Amino acid sequence: MSHSKRRLRAISSVVGSAAVLALGLAGCSSGAGNGDSGDSDAEGISIIYSVDKLDENQNRYIQYMQDHVDALNEEGQNITFETLDANGSVDKQISDVQTALIKEPDVIIFSAVDSVGSLPAVQAAKDAGVKTVDFRPSDPEPPQYDLAFGASEQAYAEQTTTWLQGLLDADPSLHLNIGLIYGAAAQTPQLVREDAVKAFAEEQPDRVTIVGEQFGNWQTDIAQNTTTDWLQSQPEINLVSAANDAMALGAANALTAAGARDRVLVSAYDINEASLDNVKNGMIDFTTGVLAPDYGQIIDISVQLVEGTYTDKVYSVEPVYAVTIDTVDDVIAKLNG
Repeated sequence: MSHSKRRLRAISSVVGSAAVLALGLAGCSSGAGNGDSGDSDAEGISIIYSVDKLDENQNRYIQYMQDHVDALNEEGQNITFETLDANGSVDKQISDVQTALIKEPDVIIFSAVDSVGSLPAVQAAKDAGVKTVDFRPSDPEPPQYDLAFGASEQAYAEQTTTWLQGLLDADPSLHLNIGLIYGAAAQTPQLVREDAVKAFAEEQPDRVTIVGEQFGNWQTDIAQNTTTDWLQSQPEINLVSAANDAMALGAANALTAAGARDRVLVSAYDINEASLDNVKNGMIDFTTGVLAPDYGQIIDISVQLVEGTYTDKVYSVEPVYAVTIDTVDDVIAKLNG
């Protein structure tokens, strides 16, 4: 291993020893059951999840939601939970919701087939007095929704820049030469992931330089090819920041193939089994995100919307974790626990 990589690895390890950073209190700490729910316990709360299309990821989210429902019912709540599959059709999603409104649900959670085309379904629910929750928030968020629920992109970005600052603080002689791999240009909420790194560099031009920028469209192969090109055109590069774990893996593959992985750090976004494995086996050095089971917090917040104890327009899933080789085992334990 080269001296430069040993230095970067050592710095990364020191920064990682800050362990898992959680921003704020976990959503469940303020969840349903913390206060008097009035008549809602006796009458029951009906929650419907209108899904754009059932797939492996959605089935996983639904299971987390159902687990939360079961846990709350064991604590004395009376919650019913139902899923509607639009099967990728805007018309079906609208029709499903119109039919579901006959049951007079209290909350409908929407994973919209189309952020604009599905709005008539949301509006119909809102007109019927049903609380509406957006599981896939947009920017700007449509006013038809009572609540935008999701991960905080800003919190993700702050975790990354905190890690970068830790690298610099640990080695005053270090100059970071960073290549940025964005996701998709049309998915504007996620642009902040790399824009924040760019802003971080602009604030410290004597310590950080952005040597390249590219949209990777969330794809491993594009990120791999981009990194290969950078190794030729920008040989001073010593860190690749990728906007998701799949692209980070592509960058790592290119570095490994070129024999350059020992001198270039790789950071990612999102936490899942694959990204945690890649941190543990040394393919990537850092990632940040929330744990998928914590998306079950949407049930807690839905109950609170009905009870009137949650009135904000936005809810961010918490906690947000920073994962390095020093903290990955703890995060894996939490994911599996």
